[in-house]
Amino acid sequence: MSTRLTIYVLATAWSLAFATVAAVADLQKDSPVKFPEKGALPAKYPPDVKTKSYPVEKDYALFESPCRSLEQIEKIQAEMIKGQFTPPPTDWRHLPRTRRILTDGGELHVLGLGDSIINDTMRSGWLAKLQQAYPKAKIKGTVYVRGGGGCQHYRAEGRIAKYVVPLKPDLVLIGGISQRSVDDIREVIHQLRAGLPEVEILLANGPFGAADPRDPDALEKIKDPAGYTQQLKKLAAEERCAFLDMRTPWIEYLLSAKVHPHLFYRDPVHANEFGEQILSKILLSFFRPETAPQ
Repeated sequence: MSTRLTIYVLATAWSLAFATVAAVADLQKDSPVKFPEKGALPAKYPPDVKTKSYPVEKDYALFESPCRSLEQIEKIQAEMIKGQFTPPPTDWRHLPRTRRILTDGGELHVLGLGDSIINDTMRSGWLAKLQQAYPKAKIKGTVYVRGGGGCQHYRAEGRIAKYVVPLKPDLVLIGGISQRSVDDIREVIHQLRAGLPEVEILLANGPFGAADPRDPDALEKIKDPAGYTQQLKKLAAEERCAFLDMRTPWIEYLLSAKVHPHLFYRDPVHANEFGEQILSKILLSFFRPETAPQ
């Protein structure tokens, strides 16, 4: 099975698993988009780069990234509805090696670890844009995902040692909306460092809220003032990992676009190619060159 087909099959199988009744009800009431009862809307721009897949367990996928060419990314971004967000702080304190390779040159291997939201994020092709921003570096990517996959899955049965460590990533992005607890993430961090002492880690929260961001009351719940985001940020500080809040910029972009959020979705939970580019823009803003305008 090709990587492209694998991604589509996994995304289709996983799509409704993450949807809560509240999320569907809130956004469906005035949605201009009619999603299929099962699966997702077909992609207008299927990924145009053929990537290599690796043998892995059932229900998991392990493949190379980026999945899109710069030419295709430019087409998608030119067509997508414009929005704005406040750039997240670029904090290099716990990413010194990544920073050095990006700015001075060398090989940088980035691995995305998580669920179908991480799948969407990596499929955006953001690494191709990162390569464009840092031409001295040679950047490659790998994606290791599972439907509903959080660190509660990756910490078990020696998966980090078996599937991640041999690939020798320099930077691991851990994110998505399927994490059971920060303790599971902490254990994965420890396993990564046991096998890869120099690895650097970026922790990110999930960009998708479970309610309509246009509803002021729902928006307060989405912001998660004392919940998982704050726990994740605390964990990042304790374990010397970088932290990226992807949720706030995502909400800001959707609200500033002044259109129904579903125009950025392929099903009630997952981003379409335009929503994927919002995720790409958020990550690229976090990794923006220091000489770029703020």
